[in-house]
Amino acid sequence: MIGAVVEEWGWRVVSMKVISYNARGLGGAEKRVEVRRLVQEKNPNVLCIQESKLGFVDDNVIKAIWGDTLFGYSFQSSVGASGGMITAWNNSMLDVWSSTSFDHVLVITGRVILIIIVIINVYGPCDSSAKRILWERLTPYVLSKAEFCVCICGDFNSIRSAEERKGRGLLLRQMEADMFNTFITDTLLIDLPLCGRLFTWYRGDGISMSRINRFLLSEKWCEAWPNCIQVAHQRGMSDHVPFVLLVDEDNWGPRPLRMLKC
Repeated sequence: MIGAVVEEWGWRVVSMKVISYNARGLGGAEKRVEVRRLVQEKNPNVLCIQESKLGFVDDNVIKAIWGDTLFGYSFQSSVGASGGMITAWNNSMLDVWSSTSFDHVLVITGRVILIIIVIINVYGPCDSSAKRILWERLTPYVLSKAEFCVCICGDFNSIRSAEERKGRGLLLRQMEADMFNTFITDTLLIDLPLCGRLFTWYRGDGISMSRINRFLLSEKWCEAWPNCIQVAHQRGMSDHVPFVLLVDEDNWGPRPLRMLKC
């Protein structure tokens, strides 16, 4: 059914683009300008920010990072100067009718043309026991949305294998990796290959780096938008790189996502 909708309307009508970025704080004007330039350049349907470090978000904050186009937004407050998430969207592209949140998670549900989407913005904890609680809570939630197109993105603070971490003092915590892999397997989510670079977080020493940011997609999302890719872009003021989920316009078609090569 979803594929028929895409074919009927054409990908240029329903094309979907999502930006995810751990901004490491949006309190300063320079950081807000950086995010706004990213939005202007990429023109996303949805922007997911992690670690806003803001206790309150209003229209002025969103306008500073989104621009003058029509927008909607939802946010989760920081705890002191830690955490905080924002999900903003283009109201002319996406009709959002609900938003909910729980610890480390901010969710919006809406519609693009006839396609119902659920976008889950995640800022994972560092503590192992808190990660276990997050994956155990998120698993049934994701499975309950199986009939919809689901996209989970953000800073998971977890890696899947030793190849996703490099540098001094960055050891693989196998138990945490196993928990994260189990979550992905149990929810039947597709882990996209990363284009543009190998890692998404870089320590200031220029040696230590890891891939802790990613997009995870449901089968129905991939049916609606075949040949999705995620592209990691140049690092800016944050120690995380912004990365974008988009349709590979040069290779649009029914080719299975798991076979996609960057």
